[in-house]
Formats: sequence, structure tokens, C-alpha cells
Amino acid sequence: MPAGENFLMKKFLIGISVLILAAFVIFSGCTSQNGVSQTKQTDETRIHMESVADEITLSVNEGLKEINSGLSKNAEALTKTGLSGDAAEKTLSENLLNYPWALSSLVISKDGVVVTAAPKNYANIIGEDLSWQSQVQTANTEQKPIVSDVFTMAEGFRGISQSYPVFSESGEYIGYTDITYKPEAFLGRLVKPAIADLPYDAWVAQTDGTIIFDVKEEEIGNNLLKDLMYSDPDLQAVLKRILSEESGTAEYIFSDKDWKENVTKKAVWSTAGINGAEWRVVITRSEYENEGEATVVPTEVLEQTGSRYENLKAFVGDAALYAQENGKEAALKEFNDVNGSFISGELYIFAYENDGTVIALPYQQELLGTSRLGIPDSNGVEFIDSSANIARNGGGSLYYIYQNPKDDYKEEFKLSYVLPVDDEWFVGAGIYLPELPANFNEAEKDELVKRVKSARNYAQENGREKAVSDFNDLNGNFADGSRYIFAYDYEGNTLALPFQPEFIGTNRADFADTYGVKIIQWEIFEAQKGGGYVYVEYLNPDTGDTGLKLCYIEPVDEEWFVGSGIYTENL
Repeated sequence: MPAGENFLMKKFLIGISVLILAAFVIFSGCTSQNGVSQTKQTDETRIHMESVADEITLSVNEGLKEINSGLSKNAEALTKTGLSGDAAEKTLSENLLNYPWALSSLVISKDGVVVTAAPKNYANIIGEDLSWQSQVQTANTEQKPIVSDVFTMAEGFRGISQSYPVFSESGEYIGYTDITYKPEAFLGRLVKPAIADLPYDAWVAQTDGTIIFDVKEEEIGNNLLKDLMYSDPDLQAVLKRILSEESGTAEYIFSDKDWKENVTKKAVWSTAGINGAEWRVVITRSEYENEGEATVVPTEVLEQTGSRYENLKAFVGDAALYAQENGKEAALKEFNDVNGSFISGELYIFAYENDGTVIALPYQQELLGTSRLGIPDSNGVEFIDSSANIARNGGGSLYYIYQNPKDDYKEEFKLSYVLPVDDEWFVGAGIYLPELPANFNEAEKDELVKRVKSARNYAQENGREKAVSDFNDLNGNFADGSRYIFAYDYEGNTLALPFQPEFIGTNRADFADTYGVKIIQWEIFEAQKGGGYVYVEYLNPDTGDTGLKLCYIEPVDEEWFVGSGIYTENL
């Protein structure tokens, strides 16, 4: 990092530390000489937290209204075109691109049968009778705009259906159209910016206790009234109050956001939602026993990434061998010991069952026994799923963003290496790359996803041969420098790579970057899951150098996929 940037970063961290310290003083119970500042400061902080909750509530409602407006226009068009056919599908597809984070859009008849679906990847459900689903029953019974409760989709993840009724030109109800999305994808883009650089956390829950967003992703999908981790009677009393009252303030004890320790949390909440949704928006601030004390982090001179990577591989190899020789129980005891032999500077061993269950995580032991499948990093990369897949295939490397316990749990890029112990579980460790920026902004990611989904739609509408030809055309619309579209089939054969035409037609299934990340295999895995994000180190045609790249992948059909990316700084 240049000296000027380093100086600015230090000023930023000092400013954040001052803000956190100030917030602590406000809520900690310290009094001034006149004995009245405590109450005044506490009230000021509570008012500020309430304003943040209100700001989030407003933005959530505006976001829901924006989706509602798009669905209203869809319904108006479907009144004229009918519920099915090419025109109906085009209406859904074009509107869906306005919400690149959304999953799908359907038209369902008044009998509960799917008659149109977008994107074309969902065409296989056309004709399916969904009248048994509660959200379908509600939409067809109410015949008005609805935001459903969270439900489990056929793909296995949680979704919300936001729907709008369709009437014939004579005024007869004929069905409804919807957009389905993951609630955490919708809420995350609104909540996270509102609490950035503030000493607050946030979570959102339905009134039935289902958590639909949390800065601690592991809690999304949990139920506050049913899951054992919330069973403490004092905690239950607070949670029931939050779920039953539209707004208020409270205090409770629970784990901090890094899963390090239980802390006292001050909370304020308000209520968001339209068209039947009622979501509690909760803002919290944690109190730590050592808060306000300076934490001295020794400066560590790191070796070059290459030598650190080789040391990492040896470290994980030793852990896998130790587990095989000493057995699972003894190995996990050693891996979870923060003073054990498998803690070495920045390196520590983590271990998971192949189903994503945490079995070793020495600095976050409150997560032991929980499943983390589907948990994304801050850019949407589902790193536990990918780690398990890599381990099942013999082991290897991957990138993601994770808290660094040696750097005050700041989120930093991490290069990890995983190995299977046997057919049931795997071990891994990682080196941190704090010199790389940890996050891409939402506008960049939205533009990336929209670009890839537009290419997918183009391929589905025009066929593979024409689409691949156009993707490879350096003078066309799809080869826009570093924003280019690439394409592979599920065997790893290169279909589109406009700035490296020498690879077209070759098989790159085993291609790996400098640090052993098997790029194409990771992209194939995400495509076959239905699409998602990966990190790769790859040539940037704008600079001529390799750089770390966040890619988004979308399947075209069951044979091939498309993708594109945005670059961060070079490794």
C-alpha cells in the first residue's frame, strides 16, 4: 500500500476507534461531575440508533415498493398479452433484469399452475401445479399485492415471493405474477450501507421469529422462538417482546458478531414491510468488558505470498496426517485448542464435516456444531460449500473474505488450502491478504450480475452457436475489455474467451492459477448449483497483468455457462 494510503487508513482506523469509544462511554454508565451527563448521553445514543433503524425501515419499504411498481407494470402488460407465450416471457425477463439480485419471475394461474417462467432456466416448472403452497394459496385468495413469508424453495434455499394480481380486460381475476428473491440478498444491500462505519449490528425477523437477515449470516433462517441457542429464559423474554411490539428498546446478552464471546447488547427496533409483510428491524450495540482499553497489535512482517502459501500447504498437510494417525476426537481437541500445536502465527486449523457442520474453529468456538452451508462472504462467495466441494475432489485452494483473529477480527481476503481427512470431513487453514480491498460496492456487483444475466438471456434466445460467436467478437458488445463475457461447457471446454482466442476449443478443466485455485472447476461447480460468485486470479486485458477478480457465473442450460468479472488490485 502506498505511504499516503497507509496514512489515510491509520486515520480511518483511529476515527472508528474514537467513535466506538464514544459510543461505549455513552452506554457504559459513566457519569460526569454534574451527575447528569450519563442520562443525556444515553438518550442521545438511543436516539441515534432509533434514527438508523428508521432509516433502514424507510429504505426497506421503498425497496419493496419499487419491486411492487415493476410487478404492477408486468400485470398491466399481461392483461393485454395473456398469461403465457413469448410476449409474456419477454415482459418478465426484461423486468427481472432491473433486480439483478433476484432469482426468478413467474406467472401462476388462478388454479395455481405455473404458466410462464423467467429466466428460461425455470422453464421446466411450467405446467407444475403449485396450488398446495401456502404463498400461492394466499395470493390467489387475496387477489391483491402480497409479500409472502419466507419459504423453502425447490432448490433448497429460503425465498420470498412478492406478487401482484392480474385481471383480464373485463376485470376478471386470472392469476398473478411474482418475483422471488432471497431475503438476505434484498435486505443486505439496504442494511449494510446504513451501519457501515458505525459501532452497530443489525438483524431482521418476521413476527413468527424467523430471522431473514443478520450481519451474522449463520443466524439467517434460525427461529428466535424455537432454536436452542436462544432458549435462555431472560433472552426469550426480550425476544418475545421484540416480536410482539412494533418498536422499542431493550437489553440482552448474546454472542458478539465475531462469535468470540457473549456480550451485553443494547437494542432498538422498528417495523418495516408492505402488503402483508411485518419485519422487525433491530439495531444493536455490543458492550465489551475491555472496551475502551487500547489493544496493541504487534506489527508482523509477512513473507512473500508465495512462500507463505507453501508453508500453508505444509501446515494443512501436517494437520490432515495428524488426524489420520491420532483419530478424529483427539485431532479436533488439538485443533480447537487456542494454545495447541496447530496455532502458528496467522495460521490455525479449521475443520468441517462434508455437510458443512463446524467441528473445529478455535477462535469462534460458539459455532461448533452448526452448519454453515450456504454462508456467503461479504461479496456473496459461498466459501464453505466451495471448500467442501474442493475437499471432496482431493483438496486444493480457494479465496474468500473472512475475519482475521490476529488483526482484531477485521474482514480480509484469505487464501485457504483444504484437504480431506477421509470421506466424511476435511481440514484447512489460510493466509490473509490485507493489502487487497475486501469489498466491491453494490453498484459494481449489480452491474456485473446484470451483464452476465443479459448474456445468459441472449444465449437462450439466440442459441449457442450465435451467442458464442458474438461473445468472441472483439468488435461486438460482449468483449468490453475487462468486462468481457467468457463461456465454458461443463466438461471444461473453452467456448468463449475473446482476448485469448488460442484457448478456444481446448479443455481447461484442470487449469489453476498461481496459488493452485482450479478456476474452471470452481466455476463449473457454481454453474451447476444455479449460479454464483467465485474469486480467481486471471489476466486483465485492460492492464496486461494478472489480478484478483470477482466473477459471477450463470448457467445457460444443462450443458454450458457464461460469466464475467470485476478486478481488484493485483496479487
